[in-house]
Amino acid sequence: MSLCSAHSSKPTLPETVIQRYLQRIKSPYERLPSLRYLRLLHRNHMMHVPFENLDIHLGNEIILDAKRVLQKVIIKKRGGFCYELNGIFCLLLKAIGFDAQLISARVYSEGNYGREMDHAAILVHLDHKSYLCDVGFGDSFLSPKVMHVGEVQMDYNLYYRIDKNAEGDYILSRSEDSITFTELYLFTKKERQWIEFIDMCHFHQHNPSSHFTQKKVITIAKPDGRLTLSDEKMTRVQLGQKIETPILNHDEFQVLLHQHFGILYRKSR
Repeated sequence: MSLCSAHSSKPTLPETVIQRYLQRIKSPYERLPSLRYLRLLHRNHMMHVPFENLDIHLGNEIILDAKRVLQKVIIKKRGGFCYELNGIFCLLLKAIGFDAQLISARVYSEGNYGREMDHAAILVHLDHKSYLCDVGFGDSFLSPKVMHVGEVQMDYNLYYRIDKNAEGDYILSRSEDSITFTELYLFTKKERQWIEFIDMCHFHQHNPSSHFTQKKVITIAKPDGRLTLSDEKMTRVQLGQKIETPILNHDEFQVLLHQHFGILYRKSR
């Protein structure tokens, strides 16, 4: 697979790579950017490429290089975490004509926001509007969210809202009832380069305080909900109903991982 590196000043994807990427997410190749097509690509990405941190627990170093990440996702049919998934999805969007840019976000947890570059997301500018896209936040929205401050936007059976604080930063929040919202992350519209996330990508792979180093997780959207596998349990959400099944040991985890995600849990050679 011949393709660009994340270190290239103007990354591009060859036509053959674009086609294979679109095949991976079971999407058609349309030459004209549109909101309908953006929504289709975003939803299909969430439905076919899982969010997962398995390489961190296998000791496989995650390097933000387009060739490596695309090989992992397209050829090996793996998933990844935010820096990988939003990194290559942004490349894809640009390659097929969208005005897309990476942005930095700070995830809200236990009353505080994380560091700058804590999370990578995407902004797409289309028809004089901006849309927040994010295929690398695990249990996240399926359809891009328009950057209309204060507007409640429904997504399947959840609600999302983008607010703005006194400092001019944007805050993404989620609700189950459209009334009580929980903050997810804070972000700005400042464009970032993929290489700017290298230090935090390394932090989340190796620092004991990073939640990514504390347990294995893999999750993917389904037409009727979501399937999530962790060290301790498998969780199915179907039509709003949650079913949790305990996992007895690592062998059972491996069997379920292969059965439901088609992934063999082993270190890369």
